[in-house]
Amino acid sequence: MQNERDGEETAGTPAVQTKRHQWLVPVIAAGVAVVLVAAGVGGWHVWAVRELAAAKSACAAAADHTREAMNAYNLLLNGDAAQASKTVKDQVKDAKTLDTLAKALKEETPVYAGCTADDTNGLKDAANTLDEQTAWYRTHEESLSKTVKAVNESKAAKTLDTARANLKAKLEEASKLLADSDGKVADNAVRDSLSKAIDAGNKLKDGNDPSKLDEARKALEDAVGKVNDSVKAKQDADARAAAEAQAAAAAQAPSSSYVGDGYQSYGYGSNNGYTGGHNYNVKFLLRL
Repeated sequence: MQNERDGEETAGTPAVQTKRHQWLVPVIAAGVAVVLVAAGVGGWHVWAVRELAAAKSACAAAADHTREAMNAYNLLLNGDAAQASKTVKDQVKDAKTLDTLAKALKEETPVYAGCTADDTNGLKDAANTLDEQTAWYRTHEESLSKTVKAVNESKAAKTLDTARANLKAKLEEASKLLADSDGKVADNAVRDSLSKAIDAGNKLKDGNDPSKLDEARKALEDAVGKVNDSVKAKQDADARAAAEAQAAAAAQAPSSSYVGDGYQSYGYGSNNGYTGGHNYNVKFLLRL
């Protein structure tokens, strides 16, 4: 009997092993699945952390670029642009440049977004917004810079035109005075100085440096003033000399007077008798 059992158990060993394998496979599969799920979850978490870190870094970089562009724009806006905006239309050759500048200064700037989101998608959206703002600031800084340059160039052109016109007008005045003052000055050296100033002004009248044109005009003004002063000095001296000559002539003119003696008239009556006489004193005053 014992041998028969042993024979049966021995004979049944493969069946037992088969049953054992049947329940072991699902357990192993489940374990593998758990491991895979855990690995997947862990991998996803690592990926998510990396994505968040990358989004934060990208947003921070975008924010830096926006601040740089914003600072550059504001520096121009509050500096050269503000100074150019003080220019009035009489100071520029083309008034349209001031209209363009005024319009540019009214542009509304973007509201700074910043990296305030705490999730990857929010940070990516913020970075995109910041990139757009950076582009806005850079574009408007470039256009505003060109507008300011146009105003300054128009102002410089008007300044140059004005300097040229003022110098030419002063040259005409000086040339006329030089001709009219010949022989009418107390010191002819001032006319020589005026002539030299006129020559210098004629050489510069078509120049492109307003400061040099103004210097030439001021030199002419100074020379003209000295000639006018010399003309007046001569006129005053001539007037004094004429008055002194007239006074001297009047002082040297001769004068005389005559006083006649008294004489007596006699009368005769009808009987031819002497009746006496009357005394008359006659004075003659002659003044030459």
